[in-house]
Amino acid sequence: MALLSHLSIFIPNIGLLAPIIIWVTNKEKSDFVRFHALQAIFFQLIFFILMMLFMFAGVILMLASIPWFDLSSNAEPGAVFFLSMIFMFMFFPLWIIFGIYAAVASVKVIKAKYLNMQ
Repeated sequence: MALLSHLSIFIPNIGLLAPIIIWVTNKEKSDFVRFHALQAIFFQLIFFILMMLFMFAGVILMLASIPWFDLSSNAEPGAVFFLSMIFMFMFFPLWIIFGIYAAVASVKVIKAKYLNMQ
């Protein structure tokens, strides 16, 4: 269950919900699972907050790039628009970085569980 809580970042639309369910259902059963589920919750919460901040900044920059004063002209998008696209597409590199860290954490969970059992 500890492994699943870390690897749930790879499951679309369930990422943050899975470790919360694991933590609620197993917090009295195992201190090991409780600890790692809480780690996964906070880790994925940081990922979610970063993604929302990048999306919010991208939308604000995109709205700022619209030429509100002259909508009749054929104005091309400026540098602010392309900067907003960079913010909007930061999801992919951050997801890869956070996914690598989640995979490393899951490997450490497996090592810790099997080293303590032997």
